[in-house]
Amino acid sequence: MPRGETMNGFSGTLIDTDILVIGAGAGGLLAALSAKRHGAPGTRVTIADTWLVGRTGHTAFSNAWTVVVEPDDDLEAITREIIAGNDWIADQLLIREVLAMSWNRLKDLEGLDLKFPKDDKGRYIRRPTRGLDETRVLCPEGGGLEFSWRLRRGLEAEGVQILDRTFVTGLMRGRGDAIVGAVGIHSRTGEFYAIKARATVVCTNAITFRSGFVRDITGTGTLLAYKAGATLRNAELSYTRPGTPRFYFEGITFAIQEGARFVNAKGEQFMPRHEPVWGDEADVPRIARAMAIEHQQGNDPLYLDMSLVPEPVRETFIKSKVKWMEYFYRKLGKETQTEIFGSTPYYPQNQMTKMGIRTDAACRSDVPGLLSAGLAQAGAANHFAGFHIGMCIGTGWIAGRSAVEELDRLRAPVLDADEVRALHAESNRERNDAEAAKSDRVLRDLQALMFAWDVSVWKHAARLERALDRLATLRETFGALRAPHTHELVRLKETEAMLLAAEFILRASLYRTESRLSHFREDCDFRDDANWLCWVDICDACGAPQLSRTPIPTPISAPGGPERQSVRRTIRGAP
Repeated sequence: MPRGETMNGFSGTLIDTDILVIGAGAGGLLAALSAKRHGAPGTRVTIADTWLVGRTGHTAFSNAWTVVVEPDDDLEAITREIIAGNDWIADQLLIREVLAMSWNRLKDLEGLDLKFPKDDKGRYIRRPTRGLDETRVLCPEGGGLEFSWRLRRGLEAEGVQILDRTFVTGLMRGRGDAIVGAVGIHSRTGEFYAIKARATVVCTNAITFRSGFVRDITGTGTLLAYKAGATLRNAELSYTRPGTPRFYFEGITFAIQEGARFVNAKGEQFMPRHEPVWGDEADVPRIARAMAIEHQQGNDPLYLDMSLVPEPVRETFIKSKVKWMEYFYRKLGKETQTEIFGSTPYYPQNQMTKMGIRTDAACRSDVPGLLSAGLAQAGAANHFAGFHIGMCIGTGWIAGRSAVEELDRLRAPVLDADEVRALHAESNRERNDAEAAKSDRVLRDLQALMFAWDVSVWKHAARLERALDRLATLRETFGALRAPHTHELVRLKETEAMLLAAEFILRASLYRTESRLSHFREDCDFRDDANWLCWVDICDACGAPQLSRTPIPTPISAPGGPERQSVRRTIRGAP
């Protein structure tokens, strides 16, 4: 940890920088790289993450599939189908810019010695992705761990200051309206840091309830931004997908392209009944909806029938570029074949919310000095397979560039000593060495509430109201918990954010009285463009969440256009 100035009055270290990036997934790594490359010589850029930068976040734990629009691709067609695939819950201009720059970003990544496979004619090896016709995705050799580590090495070479194991607990407003940095603690020692910055970029991913990528993705930055005055949106929308607690399988999309099908307890392939056009190749929120209805109709257990995958290609599904998955496969040995290609029950799973920070197309929030990128930013609500990392790469680049522009617009940051002391006290409020660590008990109850398929996937007003009542009880229980050590203190802060996010999710799900994208209301099972072609925004109003609608501009594509009328990819794995 680089040392800074020691603060007077209490134990802690002050670090001074120009641009602070919080979070080190794809969005944060690209934001830091972009800020350094767009900034004037000597511009100080700092990136902080709760864990080890380059070994943390969603990207590092994935194959790092990402969308790239090559020069000969149809940019407009790809943009339109991704907008339509978001059910128009999207910042259309931002999406087009992200896609338009994706080729240049690919070249930037190759400049960091990241390798992308090519065929014998020198063409990038790309695949179609679920629910889309024109879009193609590719992934680097070594997967997400190689992607993230190469970027860390690139940041080091550019002179970016890296703060490993720094858990951010609050944003500072100083003596004005702008964000002037953040405070946090070392996630192992508990040492306190205040990081003064002229511009701050939040890239901490979206909130999860530890359903996947367990350690790294808790998305606390979005809630810190909310408490600092930013507006959040898309809380009613989630990344819902089929999943099994037996293992984490990062390959459903491509398994289906090779012949796998979802079946119910009767042996029926049920997806064509729910999705007549796409069937099993529908996007995963539609599959999760169908699974929830099958559960409701008593047709469970449900399975992903991998026995239909041809023998010659099965080996590709029990090997992985994701090193932790490869370790899992090696550990299980022959049992892997039984687990993956046997009768393993699958369930509709809510992996993470799509709630993010409201920004403009330049990734600037409503609060001066505060920007956002990656899945902490609300530019899109459906990221498909590969588009999520592509969106993180693009918004990270844009946010870093915009942060540099902010340096000329904002006054030099001035810290408020009283605010820093208050944030220092708040960061340690729950410490009590005499108590036992009990946050996991509340977390398990919260998971039981928010993972229920009839609350998070197939919703109904009555069930949502009951869930809010149960949540209030959980929050009362949580209020009495204390942390005997730093690890539990971090867990408490993360769980506190999850509880607040759960309230926003449930209230926004009640507020939107239609079904759209991943938000499915059993009691409002229709899409209502006349009344609900809008974002649901949440801001703090005197300590309580206030929900409102913001109409969505449609400068590129509006509902009713031709985007989804023809489906060309009608055979398995067609190019």
